[in-house]
Amino acid sequence: VLVFDDLQLLLSAQRAAAWTEVARRIAHEIKNPLTPISLAAQRLQRKFGEQIPDPAFEDCTKMIVNQVNDLKNLVNEFSQFARMPKTKPILASLNEVIRDSLKLFEQGDKAVTPQFEADEKLPQFWFDPDQIKRIITNLVDNAIESVKDARQGWVKVQTAYDANLKMVRIEVSDNGPGIPPDLRGRVFEPYVTTKKHGTGLGLPIVKRAVEDHNGYIRALDNEPVGTRFVIELPVNLTTSQGPLRSDRGERNET
Repeated sequence: VLVFDDLQLLLSAQRAAAWTEVARRIAHEIKNPLTPISLAAQRLQRKFGEQIPDPAFEDCTKMIVNQVNDLKNLVNEFSQFARMPKTKPILASLNEVIRDSLKLFEQGDKAVTPQFEADEKLPQFWFDPDQIKRIITNLVDNAIESVKDARQGWVKVQTAYDANLKMVRIEVSDNGPGIPPDLRGRVFEPYVTTKKHGTGLGLPIVKRAVEDHNGYIRALDNEPVGTRFVIELPVNLTTSQGPLRSDRGERNET
């Protein structure tokens, strides 16, 4: 008799817990000096900007402020990954929340406008709109980034409701280059990224938010090319708490 135990999920949870502690410490150490650095650079610009005609002075102070802002965004992602907000479910329309999320991309200078195909049979149910917006924003932003060099790039978001199973299916797909084979099984691990300037925390944050809704997320190849993220969430029609893990402090990450 041979018994095989699949330890992949256990090892993944252990790595996520370890990276959570790393992110918490990094965010704490970096965050404190950022504001004084930015304020000092802005003060130098206001006080001496008109007295120093050398353009290098203005360029350097602007660079300091811009780099500090980049560091702040990085720290915010670390903090968000290390301590996700408490889930606050309300009775809402998932389709409307997704539409609101996609408006951010319609107003920008993006070359690709995401398409949304909504299943209008989907009823209102209990979920956290802020968490769902975070999920959609991360996935769509990644998809748009992946198709920026494509000749006819497109990004599509779809919802489909299964009334028998009381499940909603969310798909975010694109026709970009797809996930590299060596990263296919690790895309939801912290600090795994294909972006030059990415932190690798977007998808782990998405995965955690989906799991807080007792859902599942998978990264699949899109046919004939591209990537397809599939999310399945239980549709809870009766109570604000339902199956949601509303208190992260009681959750065992390992």
